[in-house]
This record gives sequence, structure tokens and C-alpha cells, in this order.
Amino acid sequence: MAQQLNLLDPRFARQTLRGSARHALWAMAGALLLGWAASQGLQWATAQAQAAAVEGDTAMAPLRAQLMAQSASTPGSAAAELLQLKALEAGQRRIRAALEAGVAGHREGHADYLVALARQASDRLWITGFALSEDGNAIDLEGRMTDASALTPYLRRLDAEPRFKGRPFAQLSLRAVDPPGGALPYTEFALRSVTGATAPATNAGAQPAQLATTVAANGKGATP
Repeated sequence: MAQQLNLLDPRFARQTLRGSARHALWAMAGALLLGWAASQGLQWATAQAQAAAVEGDTAMAPLRAQLMAQSASTPGSAAAELLQLKALEAGQRRIRAALEAGVAGHREGHADYLVALARQASDRLWITGFALSEDGNAIDLEGRMTDASALTPYLRRLDAEPRFKGRPFAQLSLRAVDPPGGALPYTEFALRSVTGATAPATNAGAQPAQLATTVAANGKGATP
């Protein structure tokens, strides 16, 4: 018996996967642009501060000469002003030293880290969150993956990047997500580096590849 097939049936419609890797790549590109803009702004502010310090030092040169000339005739007041001038100079030297050493702010910002993350992007794994401490020592990574086995090679590739090399992740957590509506299931992961004495004794110093091996062994489970 002949049967008619309804091609307009919703069951035959193309299914759209929410939270796909393509959307994540677009989000990474936007984050990269924002990070680059923030880095440029920070570099400009640092250059302005350095120029202001140089201008202040130049403007103080005539005052320094005047105070030195007056010290012979009025030793009491001139000596006090000279001490104030020396204290001001010492403060400016500390500011210049902080700017040159990068203590006043992490000059490079997040741009280099975001470039490294984008360079190692995968269609099975993408980053949804990134945080960097002010001193650049602590890193937090959050992401999703459609295959738990993708985390092992991803962390190995990431460890080869100059910005991530030698930065062990001390904390790892996993959470399996099964979204409603027939969307593709995925696993959320979070990696956190803890420096110095703050690192947990059980996980301190663990290399990224070792943590990734734990992920592959546990599948979609969760590790503290």
C-alpha cells in the first residue's frame, strides 16, 4: 500500500545545537579584540605616566639649583626645603622604578593569553571563561567539551604555548550537562592554578597533562 510522506513534519526539520563550537569561536574572537584594546589602553596609560614623571623631574631642576644657592645664606629654611625636595625626588624614583618593572599594572594584559587560547581552539572543546590575577601568576580557565577525551591533548598543546608553559593547574572540576530540548550534551570543566603555599597539598604541582589524564579516566564525572 502506498503511503504519503509529509516533508513538512517538524521531526524532519534541521536541529540547531545551542552552545555550539562555532558560537564559542565567535565569542573567543570578541574576547580577543576586547583584550587587545585593553592592552593598548594600558600601554598608553603607562607611557603617559612615564612622560609625566620625566616632565616633573625636568621642572624640578631649576628649583633644585635655587635651593642649593639659597642654602648658604639661609641654612635653616633652605635645609628644610632641600629635605622636602629630596623626599619628593625619592618618591618619583620609586614611581619610575615601579613603572619600569611593571608593578603599576600588568602591561601585557590578557591579549597574549587569549591569542594562545584561540590558537589551540578545537571543535570539540571551547573556552567560556578566563581570569588572570593582577600579578599574572594565577589563572582560571572555564570551558565546555563534547568529548571528555579532548581535554588531554588540549592541555598538552596549551602547555606548549609560551604564556602557559610551566604554569601547573592545581584544581580541576568537571560537570556533565544534558540540556533539554534534544540539544547536544556536553561537559563543563574548570581549571585553576594556585601559586605558592595556597595550593592544596593533594594537587599542588600537578602538571596539566596529569590532570587531563584524570579527566579521561573519569569520563564525565567530577573531581574535587
